[in-house]
Amino acid sequence: MHKTLYQLLLAIMLFGGACTPQNSTSPPPEIASASLASSDTQVRRAAVAGPFYPADADRLTRTVQGYLQQAEGEQISDDVIGLMAPHAGYEFCGAVAGYAYATIQGRSYDSVILIGPSHQGVPSTGAALSGKDAWETPLGRVAVDKELTKRLLAASDRFRINDFAHGPEHSLEVQLPFLQVVLDEFKIVPIVTADFSPQNSAAIAEAVASAVGDKKVLLVASTDMSHYPVQTEASRVDHAMLKVIAGFDPDEVYAADERLLGENVPNLHCTLCGLGPLVAVMKAAQKLGADRAHVLKYANSGDVEPALADRCVGYGAVVFVGKRPSVSSEPAAEASGEEDIELTQEQREWLLKLARGTIQQYVTSDKLTGIDTDDPAMHEQRAVFVTLTKQSRLRGCIGQIEAQMPLAEAIRDAAISAATRDPRFLPVTADELDKIHIEISVLSPLRQVDNASEIEVGKHGVLVRQGTRQGVFLPQVAPEQGWNREQMLTHLCAEKAGLPPDAWRKTATLYVFSCQVFGEEE
Repeated sequence: MHKTLYQLLLAIMLFGGACTPQNSTSPPPEIASASLASSDTQVRRAAVAGPFYPADADRLTRTVQGYLQQAEGEQISDDVIGLMAPHAGYEFCGAVAGYAYATIQGRSYDSVILIGPSHQGVPSTGAALSGKDAWETPLGRVAVDKELTKRLLAASDRFRINDFAHGPEHSLEVQLPFLQVVLDEFKIVPIVTADFSPQNSAAIAEAVASAVGDKKVLLVASTDMSHYPVQTEASRVDHAMLKVIAGFDPDEVYAADERLLGENVPNLHCTLCGLGPLVAVMKAAQKLGADRAHVLKYANSGDVEPALADRCVGYGAVVFVGKRPSVSSEPAAEASGEEDIELTQEQREWLLKLARGTIQQYVTSDKLTGIDTDDPAMHEQRAVFVTLTKQSRLRGCIGQIEAQMPLAEAIRDAAISAATRDPRFLPVTADELDKIHIEISVLSPLRQVDNASEIEVGKHGVLVRQGTRQGVFLPQVAPEQGWNREQMLTHLCAEKAGLPPDAWRKTATLYVFSCQVFGEEE
């Protein structure tokens, strides 16, 4: 083989595209906004079978099985909630990927949510979902989870159906043969993003965690590690980053990336080509019960091809484990009424200061406020809402209807979201901070009601749910609007849940909750 052709093939398998997503021509609007219904019979064909992995089914199966057998599988008794796996040509990274996927052999999942970088830089913001019915590899077709895709579209306006972004992209496709070998039946939700900002990663994670519902999912972050330094530096930088990932602090991964790039290592283009996807998976995994990260394997391209020792790419396998909370198709309910909520005045003041400090630091420096408290109440799982007003007019309101994280952390995240991610408003600016009033609502668990007459206006918040549609009003909404119970439920169905106005009388299910509501002094 001519030397130049050999080098070209190596480059394709090693790198597959730019390390950092680049700007590229946007797809035509009709492609970018394609609806789920418009692609019911479409299948995404394999785009990189051959260059990245064997195109022959038998050879591909033997190759993947060989990598899995080589892996010294770590015995993990807890739930495997997420993985970090590389996406280069199998010749270079397949053995490392085998360590990640060996941990899920014998397990079962309803769906696998794959999050990876777009090497073409499409989309430039947010994240792209697939509108195809299935994705195909030489091992067959894997169905796309349409229901979960719809939930994500409803959960956040960061998501769009954009198969233009998925067409030539390899970062997710190369994960599929491993999944097809180790899992029996599963569906996939492919997500690619070129927006690695902390805001986008956090929004993706929040949407994923909230959309999962009753499904048992596996999260997969597709990323290679350092790009292009000499082998010794690649190994040093990658092990430093893996140590941070093992600490399981997603925000520290961003800090480590900035710190390592700041060392000005020659030819170090990035520490993680899937930085944003990895952080999104780590954050979502934590919300779904993961509390530990295990580094399973590391290697780099110089280990496989010594001729590449002066221009290396690193590969790591990491697993995120913990105890997945029990899931149900219905929200958690209290059999004997709403749970009493009573935070002390000191606790309420502390939470308000946390919310304000979080917003101020995030708006002015794009960094998160640390949480330092030994108060057990701050570490209890709670559902919360943070409401911002300016001159008595709503400026942002975001929260969780069901508990997903400790109280203090939930307040911190909701405060950031209310200030910067409420799709109804522009983000809060530093100039506005002294004019913003903060109100916090701490919610009790949900309780299903069989009859709307059980709902007390002013006391109860209400959730209406039908299929994948739902809407919620906090207890203070109806009194502020002057609504009676019937008016409140009618507005809730029509305006918040997108249901027929009278759905609460017919097919929808109603849940109530109570709140402890407190705010800053005017």
